[in-house]
Amino acid sequence: MNYLLLICSDGTSTPESVATMQEHGSAWVDEMDARGVRLIGNGLQEPETAKTVRVRNGETLVSDGPFAETKEHIGGFDIIACENLDEAIEVAAKHPVSWYHAIEVRPFTDGLEVPKEWSYGDLRYLLQMFDGEASGTPEAQADAEAEVVRDRDPWREVAGSALVVAHGLEHPSSATTVRVRDGEVLLTDGPFAETKEFLAGIAVLNSTQQEAIDLAARFPLARFHMVEVRPFWGA
Repeated sequence: MNYLLLICSDGTSTPESVATMQEHGSAWVDEMDARGVRLIGNGLQEPETAKTVRVRNGETLVSDGPFAETKEHIGGFDIIACENLDEAIEVAAKHPVSWYHAIEVRPFTDGLEVPKEWSYGDLRYLLQMFDGEASGTPEAQADAEAEVVRDRDPWREVAGSALVVAHGLEHPSSATTVRVRDGEVLLTDGPFAETKEFLAGIAVLNSTQQEAIDLAARFPLARFHMVEVRPFWGA
């Protein structure tokens, strides 16, 4: 199965913890690459570099910063291939960020395809597709869901060669948040942050910022909820 590891932070890092995470983070990447577990991943720039994109009545609305003002934020991600959730938790618990902060483990829906050949230079912007509490009549909600499903594949065609990987996630109730404290692995059901909006899928782009914003606006979920655009390290 394929899982998304969301590398989370609550903004409480110290110089000592940062040094430890950097040192052991490289070793974690080397180990997981050698095991064939880690398929793709990279760190993200700070949340204030994000752009949040919404489309309302045909107008694209772009605001600076992440979609939600919370002390917790996503600092990076990895996509991993594991036999089951137990192995995914073991992999997450070895990541040094889990020793100080948290890592959310979320399964992907079926059908994820990750390129076998990629470089860090290909990973320029991450689109985080957020869903949320449904509004309107049941009929309107059903129409919105059908529109999102209908327009996802055409969006991939529009993205073309700029699209590195994109896929949807299982419901946030399937998430497991992993923390390691004093050598003990602590598990919490559900996502790392409690917000009414939830991460429904991701896309990784090899594009400019404006191209990423344009593609975020074209993604059908932006018409009803929002898409956050965040640059990767080195973008």
